[in-house]
Amino acid sequence: MSRVTEPTQNGYPEAPPAEAAPHSRRSQGRPRVLTHPQDVMALVLRQVDTVNATKDELTIALKRPMDLTKQLARAYATQAQAIQALQARVKTLETPAEQSVPLGEQEV
Repeated sequence: MSRVTEPTQNGYPEAPPAEAAPHSRRSQGRPRVLTHPQDVMALVLRQVDTVNATKDELTIALKRPMDLTKQLARAYATQAQAIQALQARVKTLETPAEQSVPLGEQEV
């Protein structure tokens, strides 16, 4: 037989069932022992469900910053393209102005 203890949400063992009240005086500090295979299976399935729920929460918590990072990267790329386009435009506007004024006739 396997012996599996069943912790509660606060981490301490669950109190023994009510039908074991006379016996519970001696075993109050002991964890509940599961000996029936169905009890063990139910406990394992509850723990698996708890782990899966926690994994789902973690996945959601990680997905939000990743989505935000993707949006910021797209915005940065758009802004970088706009800056490059403006730099090219400034360069084309400055080039004809410099060529139209002869070097000897520039104002001092």
